[in-house]
Amino acid sequence: MAGKQAGRAAFSGARAWFRRHEQTLLIINGVNIALLFMLYFFSVATHASTYAAAGFVSAFAAVLAAFIFATVVWKGLVPAIMCMLGIVLVHNAIILPYYPPSVPAFPEVGVSSPSAAEPSAEVSAMVATGMHFFLGLGMVGFAMIIAYRPGFLFARNRPPPAEDQWARYPVWYDNVKLVGDHREPMVPAKSLMEDRDRYLAWRYEYVLAKIYGAPHLVRPLGLVPEKQTVFVRDDETGLLVGKVRHSGYFT
Repeated sequence: MAGKQAGRAAFSGARAWFRRHEQTLLIINGVNIALLFMLYFFSVATHASTYAAAGFVSAFAAVLAAFIFATVVWKGLVPAIMCMLGIVLVHNAIILPYYPPSVPAFPEVGVSSPSAAEPSAEVSAMVATGMHFFLGLGMVGFAMIIAYRPGFLFARNRPPPAEDQWARYPVWYDNVKLVGDHREPMVPAKSLMEDRDRYLAWRYEYVLAKIYGAPHLVRPLGLVPEKQTVFVRDDETGLLVGKVRHSGYFT
C-alpha cells in the first residue's frame, strides 16, 4: 500500500513538474527536432556503412526521440500513440541509409544485368527513407499540437460550448435578501412554476430567473423570493430557459 502511494505521489509530482515547464519543454523539443533533421541529412549525405557510425547515430537519435516522447506521453493516450509511431518512423529513416539494400527493392522489367538494377534499388530505398522521415516528423508535430496547443485544430467562429453561455449568470443559493426592514418570504421555486414546468423540472440543473431584476440560475428545488422572482421563458415554446441536467435534452 505504501509503495502504491509513493508511486502515485511520484507520478503526480512529475505531472506537476511538466506543467510548470511546458514552455521550456516545447523549446527543447524544437531543438531536438532540428538535431534529428541534421542526423537525417548527415546519414543521407555521407552514406557511411561503418557499424560504429551507425551505432552512434542510432543511440543519439533514440535519446532525442525518447525525450520528445516523454514530454508528450503524460498529455494523453492519443498524442502518446501518435508520437510513438512518428518517432519510430523518424528513427528508422535515420538509420536505414547505413544499411543499403543488397538486392533490388523493385526489380525493373527488362533489366539485362544485376548491376543495372542496383541503382534502382538504392534510389527506391532513399525515396522510401525520405517519405518515412517526413511522415514520422509530421506525426510527431501533430501529436505535439494535440498535446500542447489543441486550439490550433479548432475551426474559427465555432459556436461556444454549452457551458459558456451559463457562466455569466450567478447561481442563487437560496439567499435571503432584505427588503427595507423586512425579510422577503422565501418559497420553493416549484411553487411558482406552472404545471407543465413542474412536470419537466427534472430536466434542468438550473433554470434562469430574474430575482430582484437581475438574472440568476436557480435550482428547481431551491428557495426563491415569492414576489421578486420571474422565470425566463422561451419566446416560441413558452418553456423555461435553463441549463439542462442531461445532455441530449434541449429546452
